[in-house]
Amino acid sequence: MGRLRFLALVLVLALSSPAPAAMIQNGRFTESAAGLPAGWRVEAWARDLTDVVWEPSADGRADGSGMVRIVNRAANDARLCQSIAVSPGASYRVSARVKTQDVGLGTAGALIALEPRIADSVDVKGTQDWQTLEVTAANQDAGTWDVCLRLGSYANLNTGTAWFTDVRVDRLGGSAPEEDSRWPRLTLTPLLISLRQTSWLQTALPLVGGVLLAFGLGIFGRRPR
Repeated sequence: MGRLRFLALVLVLALSSPAPAAMIQNGRFTESAAGLPAGWRVEAWARDLTDVVWEPSADGRADGSGMVRIVNRAANDARLCQSIAVSPGASYRVSARVKTQDVGLGTAGALIALEPRIADSVDVKGTQDWQTLEVTAANQDAGTWDVCLRLGSYANLNTGTAWFTDVRVDRLGGSAPEEDSRWPRLTLTPLLISLRQTSWLQTALPLVGGVLLAFGLGIFGRRPR
């Protein structure tokens, strides 16, 4: 009976847990919600000075991908960010395509930033056509990074317009320190990121289903004999 209870509990946990998240969600901006790319969030030094909106691709791609437009109407540091899970000791490359219009030349322009204060790509200023930016960084012991598409930076406020699309995150190599392989490594990081980036309904349904299944199997009501 003990073995059956254990197998039932494993089934409940499997049904209750969200599927593992991709390295970056909605990196081609195929999905939007409330005028923004789904799965991303807006941050800014002064939110009222910036407009961030989703737009369909100008070249009419058949895959439905889009782009995000960041407009700093006054000097600002604005960014569209997503949290990703990273492994200790691993290295990653983050890339995106960007174009700019009338971005000031005196301070930080359009760039990719890995936060908190991990690494930045080169920045694009002035009026430039589409080009690819990338930044590579090694992780020490963090569980998450924020990938940010940015116009301006810390103490480098700027004006103008930047468009971003085709965001990718690739793991280049490296591994976590050796652990005791007899025990699985449990972490809440993927779950917390999934909760942050999905709607409450998508998260609640599998959780409720798992609890109902547990009650149906009698896991919570049985007592040891």
